[in-house]
Amino acid sequence: MKKKQIRERLNALRAQKLVHLTPKTGRTGRYYEGTYRVSSYSDLMFLVTNLIKVSVLALEKNEGVAAQELPDPQYNVLQVLLHALQLIPVEELELIDELAQLLEEVNGDEL
Repeated sequence: MKKKQIRERLNALRAQKLVHLTPKTGRTGRYYEGTYRVSSYSDLMFLVTNLIKVSVLALEKNEGVAAQELPDPQYNVLQVLLHALQLIPVEELELIDELAQLLEEVNGDEL
C-alpha cells in the first residue's frame, strides 16, 4: 500500500470516526472541544438539572429531604445514565480497531 493511499484512508477514517472531540487552539495552547447531543436548549437544561439532582441524591444522607426535592429519583437517574451513554466515544473506539488493522497491513507491505 502506497503512502498516498494510506494517507487518504487515514483521513477518511478520521472524518468518519473522530466526531466527538475537535482539536482547537486558544490563547493557552491546544485543547479539544467536546460535543454533546441535545435536541434543544431546554433539553440541555434538563440534562444539567438531572445531573445536579442525581448528585444531590447520591450525596444526601437524609432520604426524606431528597425525596421531597426529587419526586421521581428513578427518572432522574435513568436520564443521567442515558446521557452518560452518549459520552462514550464509540466512533473513536471503532477507529482504534481500524487503525490497528491498517497498521498490520502497512507492516506487511513495504512502503
